[in-house]
Amino acid sequence: MKPLAIVCLGAALTVGSSIHPAVAADALVLAGAEVARNAGYAYLGYLAPLPGSAFGRGWVHREWLDALQYSYDNSGQITARSPGISAAVGYQGHDASAAWAGYLGLRLADTRLSPDDPGNVNRGFHARAQAQLEYRVPHAVAGAEFDGLAQWEFGSRSWYARMRLNGWKFGPELVLKGSPDYDAVQIGATTRIYDNRDGGALTLKGGLTRQSGGSTGPYLGLEWVRGL
Repeated sequence: MKPLAIVCLGAALTVGSSIHPAVAADALVLAGAEVARNAGYAYLGYLAPLPGSAFGRGWVHREWLDALQYSYDNSGQITARSPGISAAVGYQGHDASAAWAGYLGLRLADTRLSPDDPGNVNRGFHARAQAQLEYRVPHAVAGAEFDGLAQWEFGSRSWYARMRLNGWKFGPELVLKGSPDYDAVQIGATTRIYDNRDGGALTLKGGLTRQSGGSTGPYLGLEWVRGL
């Protein structure tokens, strides 16, 4: 199996870092979408502290709806569509120099293939555990904020790592992702259209993706966060 698309691995958790130690809101709503050659992903999520905790210092819960579509070549082009739902519990902490978080969750997804491909490990309904780590340094490079994220999905053995520098007009973004079937590199830039202390933000991102085998194409995405 040789995928032609750059698939969002561990899709239920692939989003901008959700560590918000200075957020004044009681909860956050997150939404976004990303499109690439022969691939697309969209999500809607909710993040809030558990009783007795607050953003950046304590336990949080996260619920997520998403939809993933991609195409790959296996003796002909096959299109996969995978809607999913997930829930995760995490812990956030911070000090004067950095903020961090860890999450453990479960994603339920139903992947439908057209035409059918019995060899696809994601085919059909699956319930899989996912783990994610986040790390943020407010003043890392020339006043820019380092924002790092890494995740792993059990069962599919897929992984995803993303690093950004925020705070400049255009900040670089590097994404590394893969599975037993393929690996890919995504290089681009992000820009904040707006950002405020109640957790609200709108981020535009874009660049190029290159996967094993030499396939290269553009990607474009939008991430939105609103405090409640």
